[in-house]
Amino acid sequence: MLAIFKLKTGPHHRQQLVNHLSLLAFTVTAVIWVFNQFFATHVPLFIFITFFTIAGVTFIINKFGHSKLAAGVGLVFFNLSLYVIASSESTQTGLHMYLGIFAFAALVIFGYEEWYLGVGFLIFSLALYFAVFFLDLKLLPFRNFNQREIDTLFIINVLAFALTCSYLFYLVIINNYYSEENLKQNELQIRNQNEQLLKVNSELDRFVYSASHDLRAPLSSIAGIINLTAKTDNPEELKMYLQMIQGRVGVLDKFITDIIQYSRNMRLELVRETISVEQLVNEVVDNLRFNDGVSRIEFKLNIPSGTKITTDPVRLRMVMNNLVSNAVRYHDKSKENQFIEIDFRSGNPHVEISVKDNGQGIRPEHIEKIFDMFYKTASSTGGSGLGLYIAREAATRMGGSISVRSVYGKGSTFSLLLPI
Repeated sequence: MLAIFKLKTGPHHRQQLVNHLSLLAFTVTAVIWVFNQFFATHVPLFIFITFFTIAGVTFIINKFGHSKLAAGVGLVFFNLSLYVIASSESTQTGLHMYLGIFAFAALVIFGYEEWYLGVGFLIFSLALYFAVFFLDLKLLPFRNFNQREIDTLFIINVLAFALTCSYLFYLVIINNYYSEENLKQNELQIRNQNEQLLKVNSELDRFVYSASHDLRAPLSSIAGIINLTAKTDNPEELKMYLQMIQGRVGVLDKFITDIIQYSRNMRLELVRETISVEQLVNEVVDNLRFNDGVSRIEFKLNIPSGTKITTDPVRLRMVMNNLVSNAVRYHDKSKENQFIEIDFRSGNPHVEISVKDNGQGIRPEHIEKIFDMFYKTASSTGGSGLGLYIAREAATRMGGSISVRSVYGKGSTFSLLLPI
């Protein structure tokens, strides 16, 4: 019962309470009917049928989503039926005590927001309670019980009253407990959202500043080179200037590509598909084959044939493209045997894809900062400072992480861990 109540707090709170109380009324009526048969207290069958019917109708109305109507119907008819039946027998049987239960139940059902309804039904129940004693209005023939029957009925009703009140207190306590838990969860969620919002705002400020600067720099350089071309007719100089312009355009294109990847990573919903790791990595490497200096680099792909994983293919491509293109950009041209090695390892609960190179390596003071937005080292060669940031964010959104090991002058290894 506790687990059911926990699952249905929130907008269905009153519906859940009415379900509990209508089932409780049905159960109490059934138990008293069994005691009536066992102790032969001769309570008329129509009384039990009446309570069974009211409990059933209340439950059905509530199941159709009309919880307020169900609560009203149940409280009105239970109260009136109890009054009619209790006023037609001795108060010594204790049947009138159930009117106090429904007074309490009204406050539990309607709560603080609709206190006026709770208080209204409370007054209604208490008025009928006192009417049993002071109003000589009997709508049914008076039922006479002998002393044994009166004593038995009183004990049964007191026990049922005590158990029912205890259960109502339980509902109140458990409701308060889960309300407090929900408040704590909501507070934690709001705090996390605020922290995320502060992070996003900070990154947005940096993004606008750095993006505008890095977009303007190559354009200003191109404008300056164009001015130089207007001052010479020397074909060799013009060719050199065109190559310089081509280089600046390449930088600008790379930066715009990184911005597009950044935007896609932030906007796109996570999609999980089963993909071939070998095919995806081959496509990434093939797209870089014609980059400057790639012809001297040996690519070693240690990926078992037929290897497949289920992950976000767009984001995995982003990560691999940034890691491999970084390895290409920072290769060491002075070395004879330049290589980029891509390994795949599978193990519970992660798979690991690593990109290893024998390039320039990373100085120790830069290791902790290379994943920051727009961070560039002194040896950056036209990079935007967004690539590794995008790779890390994309990995995080896939539920994974990226780590790096590097020795300056010898090379670096970037490892992507993804959950199976």
